Amino acid sequence: MTYKYNWNLEKYFYNWIDDKNLENDLKSVIQDIQNFIKKYKWKIQNFQKAEEVLQYYQDDEKISLKLNKIFHYLFYKNSLNTQDQAIIKKTMEVENLFVEIQNQLLFVQEEFKKLGKTKLKEFSESPILKSYKYLLDDKIKSLKHILSKKEEKLLNELSPIDNQIENLYNEFHSWLSFKIKLNWENKVLTEDEVRSLRSNPDPKIRRLAYKTLREVYWKKWNKTVLSNIYSTFVKQWWLSVKLRKYKTVMEPRNISEWLDNKVVDLLMQQVMENYYLFQRYVWLKAKLLWKKLPLAIQDIQAPVVESKTKFTKEQAIQKHLDVMKDFDETFYNYSVDLLKKWRVDFDPKQWKRWGAFASYSKWQESFVLLNFTWKLNDISTLSHEFGHAIHGHLSQIQPEAVYDSPLSLAETASIFNEMLLSEHLLNDKNLTKEDKINLLENKLGDVFSTIFRQIQYVDFEKQVHTNIQQNKQFSHQDYCKTWRNTQEKMTWKSIKYDVKAEEESSWSMIPHIFHTPFYCYAYAFGNILTFSLYNKYKTEWKKFVQDYKQILSSGGSIPPKELLAQFGIDITKNKFYQDAFKEIEKMLNLLESLIK
Repeated sequence: MTYKYNWNLEKYFYNWIDDKNLENDLKSVIQDIQNFIKKYKWKIQNFQKAEEVLQYYQDDEKISLKLNKIFHYLFYKNSLNTQDQAIIKKTMEVENLFVEIQNQLLFVQEEFKKLGKTKLKEFSESPILKSYKYLLDDKIKSLKHILSKKEEKLLNELSPIDNQIENLYNEFHSWLSFKIKLNWENKVLTEDEVRSLRSNPDPKIRRLAYKTLREVYWKKWNKTVLSNIYSTFVKQWWLSVKLRKYKTVMEPRNISEWLDNKVVDLLMQQVMENYYLFQRYVWLKAKLLWKKLPLAIQDIQAPVVESKTKFTKEQAIQKHLDVMKDFDETFYNYSVDLLKKWRVDFDPKQWKRWGAFASYSKWQESFVLLNFTWKLNDISTLSHEFGHAIHGHLSQIQPEAVYDSPLSLAETASIFNEMLLSEHLLNDKNLTKEDKINLLENKLGDVFSTIFRQIQYVDFEKQVHTNIQQNKQFSHQDYCKTWRNTQEKMTWKSIKYDVKAEEESSWSMIPHIFHTPFYCYAYAFGNILTFSLYNKYKTEWKKFVQDYKQILSSGGSIPPKELLAQFGIDITKNKFYQDAFKEIEKMLNLLESLIK
């Protein structure tokens, strides 16, 4: 089977940013928006029939589809070359143009506010608006956070500044240069490549990788820029929280996730109460490495069994496809579709966006970006991002307004894919005991990274945002000390750090806290949810696959609590979380039994 290893954006979008088709689409969508304004201004507040609301959403969807095509194209082009000034300039021009248009659309919020709770509730109960029920219910809850038209316009006009700060962060980050001496040869690596070296079998290279990252992020100019950018992000977030009268700094994120404040607090509490599981994992890791506690931070990602195995793209792809074929035909077929039709970009390149992502929207095919470096973890990353892409594909049955899953559910398919892959590899009869130890230890490392570390990140954010909310000024040192404080909550005495607390700049290496405040608890929630789903999969295979597809296909049409309750999962109870931790403990027990 022939696969394509690079994106072909021209096949799906435009030939270049000056393509006449792009300009025509841009003009067309601007005209559509003007027609939309003429059709609905002063009308929404007087809606009497559910049919009027349905038509409004259908008209809005037509505009969104054209916008998505334009913005996705520019985003993808920028991801392949973050330094291309022509693309950056074009993106800013389009963003600025639509800020002006969004100002003209502010009447929508105001008119829905005037329409009032009673009428919105009536519409939410209408059979023809069944797909929009929870969206309308959510709109009712959000009415109290909508500001006056004048205030909304002012905040909207400030949004280009937000975008420019985010662009500054992205551009600055892509300029970071990581010089390292490997095998007596001076090299310049991407950050992903240096991060990958932290799991190198050679302890000297691991220490060198940590030292290289530290040196770059500790440079006076870099730490000054990053601490100021972060302070600006936090203050902008707090301004919105204050003006919109949210109860806590996390409430805007919780509302966007359709999760109650109490549920998120319970999630964080339960994870923190089980930090001892991470400490036990470190103890087992130290035992495997023949080291004593506290384990040096440079050894936390060390491979426990030396492996020279490298995986080609073809081998990685085949592993993923074997798992998908055993699980479900739809999952397999869509994975092949991605690979055959130029929608996966594999290789690291200079100026290419670092990390990995899957991107999709209503009526737009899923695209996956990877930075493949030949390691076992890269297969997991491939399966993870393909899970996202499949999720986006299954959600296409939803209307555009409720297409996107909240982040709390958006990680479900990706993490579930990883668990399927891990089971497949652990059951491979050709693997030795040492291989299984290595696989199981890696999986546990991923679990603790995606549950415990993510909550540690959010704990840091919560402390920072709350302090700044109380008018406390944060220096770079304050950020470093706060980060160390949250690290030590999780690790206690199991880890020995390589720098003092006031020099702990690891927080500035976490992109999510800059881009999307409090996003990271979605990873923890998604992983815990996946354990619950995986238990059901093992006991109710035939029924489970259909139920699972239904969950993924729901998009954002129903809040997580109500959706999962339909399948016997109650996220408001301690048991939901403790069941997950019991599964993690079983994995720890298995690892311990293998190394005795």
